[in-house]
Amino acid sequence: MKPDGTSSERALLFEAAPLLDTRVPARWHRRARWRPWTYLLFAAVLVGGVLVAPLVATAVASLTEEDGPANYRAVLADPEIRQALVNNVIWLLLAVLVCAAGLGLALLARNLPPRTRAVLTAALALPAVISPLTAGIAFRLIFDTNPGRGVVNAVLPGQVLFLGPGWIWLVLGSAFVWQWTGVAFLVFQAGLPQVPADLRRVARVLGVGPLRRLRLVEIPALFPTAALAFLIVLTAAARVFDIVLIGAPGAVQSELEVVGLTWWRRQDLGPGRSSALAFLQFAVAAAVALAVLWRLRGELPGRPGGSPPPPPPPSPSATRLAHRVLALAAAVLWAAPFGVLLLTSWRSSEAVATSGPWAGGYGPESYADAFADGTFAEALAGTAVRAVFVVVIVLVAAVLAAYGLTHARVPHHGGRATVVVLTALAVLPPQVIARPLGAVLGQWVGGVVALSVVYAALMLPLAVLVLRNAFATVRAPVVARPLAEGRSAVYEVVLESGPAVVAVAVLAFVLAWNDLVVGLFLSWPAANQVPLVLLQQARQFSTGAGTLAAEAVVASAVPMLLAVLTARVLVRGLTQGVRR
Repeated sequence: MKPDGTSSERALLFEAAPLLDTRVPARWHRRARWRPWTYLLFAAVLVGGVLVAPLVATAVASLTEEDGPANYRAVLADPEIRQALVNNVIWLLLAVLVCAAGLGLALLARNLPPRTRAVLTAALALPAVISPLTAGIAFRLIFDTNPGRGVVNAVLPGQVLFLGPGWIWLVLGSAFVWQWTGVAFLVFQAGLPQVPADLRRVARVLGVGPLRRLRLVEIPALFPTAALAFLIVLTAAARVFDIVLIGAPGAVQSELEVVGLTWWRRQDLGPGRSSALAFLQFAVAAAVALAVLWRLRGELPGRPGGSPPPPPPPSPSATRLAHRVLALAAAVLWAAPFGVLLLTSWRSSEAVATSGPWAGGYGPESYADAFADGTFAEALAGTAVRAVFVVVIVLVAAVLAAYGLTHARVPHHGGRATVVVLTALAVLPPQVIARPLGAVLGQWVGGVVALSVVYAALMLPLAVLVLRNAFATVRAPVVARPLAEGRSAVYEVVLESGPAVVAVAVLAFVLAWNDLVVGLFLSWPAANQVPLVLLQQARQFSTGAGTLAAEAVVASAVPMLLAVLTARVLVRGLTQGVRR
């Protein structure tokens, strides 16, 4: 043990490392050896039945059906599939860019006055809770190829076809960075104050410049925080589907085709090759997640006291002004897509199709069209019911599992192996499990219960990891008494880790509310879900963009309102217990 109470052994990321042992000595009988695992039973059944079993079925099908192991060789020999695999890797690399942008903005924000920091935080964070479908819609409106309609083409000479070949990567890559940079920013903003002040002070005394201090001191100290940010963004990158489907016109979609879209569209592959393609998608994402997170493992001694670290030395007034200007510029840049979406929603579809926003045509007509036949309103209600159901399932399963991995005496090596499995499953693309699940669920596949269970299982690995971090840092007196009395301390631990529980609930709701892929693969067109209604409307993008924008604004308002209401505890909950 180190002097501050942390373990000297290099630990796997997300491994619980409380500063004090929260358990009390007790006599354990033979029966108690398996009792801690009962807390993981619900999560194990859910994850095993919905994720692991279909994953294994897909792997087996890829090796036994049609050409057997040669399915992989046949898939990799297909030029279209090879391009899709390369594109998937590019999206995964974009996750690194997102984390770098989030870190840079977090470094900028720590020297800002509170009000400016709050404006920047709101502008960066809100895109993360909208659906990728909505992000694709907003950026397609901004970069419309018609110079009379597209916002960017209207102000640039030369009428650049941003949605044409070559430029489309810039457009949709920007949409992805716009949507997910806020997550990395929030996590790094919470992690930067936890960098040991002594390390900064020593580096400053030794004359280490700001850039070298950032590279040699602050970034290594932020590695555990970076792991959490990277895992969340990597999950989004591994499951990229919506943003390409809606953001790229049909003529250039092949340039950005990802494995998930290829798997969905290529009905000629057959079950064996289709399974091989789906398993390859998972293997690439899981390998990147495990390799990078293993590389980022490590720890630095935490602050021995509970007092906050000293603030950084004040910057010159000119530097402070420059930082404020940069922050406000970034806030305006991040708010612009929302502005375009909102502006378009207040114009009729006819006006949007024939002219730019400066030509008039404003009014609530598009909102009236959105609710005219009742389909969209029904989808809002149905999606809300499913999302609430998902939240309940995730919280029950994740709380019990996280408690079992921290305070219920699950063996160390068993808990370590569980963390590895959860990390890999956190980036599991739905395509991998869609075919086996569809075959098993049959007629129930589009029902509220079936879809909610699938959503909950996909969210559960990340939820357990987040709650495990938080539960591991619960104060010893909170759990000592109930454990000494021979009863569970779940209730006390949940109360102590309230922000993390709220954060997991919000994440689960947002996933179920925004997800298009699961509903598209398992229940299309039976399920009345908001993303599916948006996808239907998007098929008339040129003539119905006003109505589509109105539906996207209403659909985005629900998760955005939830994020605003829980903002005070949301970030604290995500980073509660991150290993330092």
